[in-house]
Amino acid sequence: MPPFLLLYRFFDLNTAFNASILGHYILAFVACWLYIRRLGLPTMAAVFGALVYTYGWFPPRVSLEWAIVGGAWLPLALWCAESFLQTRLWRFALWLSVILALQMLAGHFLIAFLTQLTLALYIPCRLWGGRDSVPPESRQCRGRLAWALMGAVQLIPTWELKTTSQRATVTDEHNPGYGYIPPRYLTQLFLPWKWYASDREIVSVASPNMPRTNWVEAHLYFGLLPLPLIVWGVLDRRNAIPRAIRLLWLLLSIGAVVYATGCLIPITNHLPGFSFFEGPGRYGIIASLGAAVLAAAGFAAVCKKLDGLSMLVWWIVAFGATTWDLWDVSQRVTHATPVATSPVSRRDDSPIRKYLADRDIPTRMLNEGKNLPSLVGAGTYPVYLGLSPAAYYDTALALPQPMPFRETQPTAEQLDWLSRNGVTHVLSLTEVNLSGWPARQVWFGADPCLNVPLARNATHGFYLYELEATRGRVAWLEPANESRSELMRYEPTQVEIEVESASGGTVVMTDLAYPGWEVTVDGQPVAGIVVERVFRGVEVSDGKHRLVWTYVPRAIYWGGVVSGLALLALLTIGHVRYWHPNLLCRRAAPEGGLQTSHER
Repeated sequence: MPPFLLLYRFFDLNTAFNASILGHYILAFVACWLYIRRLGLPTMAAVFGALVYTYGWFPPRVSLEWAIVGGAWLPLALWCAESFLQTRLWRFALWLSVILALQMLAGHFLIAFLTQLTLALYIPCRLWGGRDSVPPESRQCRGRLAWALMGAVQLIPTWELKTTSQRATVTDEHNPGYGYIPPRYLTQLFLPWKWYASDREIVSVASPNMPRTNWVEAHLYFGLLPLPLIVWGVLDRRNAIPRAIRLLWLLLSIGAVVYATGCLIPITNHLPGFSFFEGPGRYGIIASLGAAVLAAAGFAAVCKKLDGLSMLVWWIVAFGATTWDLWDVSQRVTHATPVATSPVSRRDDSPIRKYLADRDIPTRMLNEGKNLPSLVGAGTYPVYLGLSPAAYYDTALALPQPMPFRETQPTAEQLDWLSRNGVTHVLSLTEVNLSGWPARQVWFGADPCLNVPLARNATHGFYLYELEATRGRVAWLEPANESRSELMRYEPTQVEIEVESASGGTVVMTDLAYPGWEVTVDGQPVAGIVVERVFRGVEVSDGKHRLVWTYVPRAIYWGGVVSGLALLALLTIGHVRYWHPNLLCRRAAPEGGLQTSHER
């Protein structure tokens, strides 16, 4: 995504991340304000609605960066759609296509899915219902709606990952019901103090027949004052927002809340797309936007009853009370704690990072912090990814449990697994009894990058051990005395290896055999093989050879082609609409003349 490329190219990781989060907060606020203004409400009412949306749903999810990055585009997409329906200016349709593409490129596909699902319901309802709120010219185009495909450059690779991931089917590992809102927990809407004492309360109301959830996924709160304003906004007969739009948002919000409870999962599990996504509680973003619109309508209705000083007092009370209310709840419901100095900003000071950087080969660590130690520049096991290749979650391929730390000594089966999977180091939070390990301790001490996120104070150190027998990243499947393999270059999309043997055989890389990896031997393309159901391998003859593995992501290329063609079509439409409007306006021209406005 262009903004990310600029931020992470010219700023350090911590600054770029903070700028991204702050920028998307601003985007969410401004976009919601624009949308509510487009619906006809005055400025201050739109500001109030933007406050409810931005600070009601986003702050508790600050630990879920993708929720903020993706959710900021939802009101902007609706603003473009509503603007197009009201004005028939084609620039808004073009911008909608760009926004949908950028949202898919921004990261989380579920939020993009929710945006498109909302549009798929919103636009037809606006065209076929509420005739007085949509110009006749807009209703004439309701049979010619189409979706742009500019986001295919992200959508096609995501679909490829879905078909090869642990989410290909509904399993215990991938349960779409994870992260739901227990129905009793919905009383948080008007009794937040009852539930926000600790995370244990939300666990206590979860049904034994449902999967896990937590108070961030199950959070849905708009503030206490906006609740009566929502009721007033729905019932007000002379509101600037047409009654059809208010009823539409009421129905969308109720539907989102019902789905957020997970009660419809048994049905939607059989529908395309729905079974792919987890976290029904995240549908609350639709309800939050609906609440913001209706609360803004109620805010405007109150303003109509007041004037002068009384209106100023109302503004101060409404904004002050709601801001404090939403801020207080956001401090109680979150998994993230702001710190003056983030751990990632100390990455260059990490002694573990410096030690591993001096190794001649890429390292892979078995550790107790899941994938967190990857911050210091090493591959880690176990992985911790919500969407990842299915091989990472195949119990037949995983390290036999329990994890061999603390008092537990590794079994022969576990040591064999570590060697075959190319694990080179072990990072432990406690000292390991090496009597059962073919390993030696190479470092001990505190690490300023890892101590804080793993909840260890400065006096607690890490123990780093190096395994003495391991395949590493590249090896012969059946090594012999006359065989040799050397890793010459190791990059994310290309790996170069020199091998030599007297009898030939299979060279294996202990990296995932994912679609798109191609290999050449001495410059000639050959067919790779999958070794032990997970690794990349290739057969070579005797003698000395140079192997080059290259990642050729055909799904991205095909997606890029589709996105490029869609962009070309949109540019063509824009060119014709602006420079040659008569070509496309003849059919829509009134009797006795042609429309010639460049704005059509």
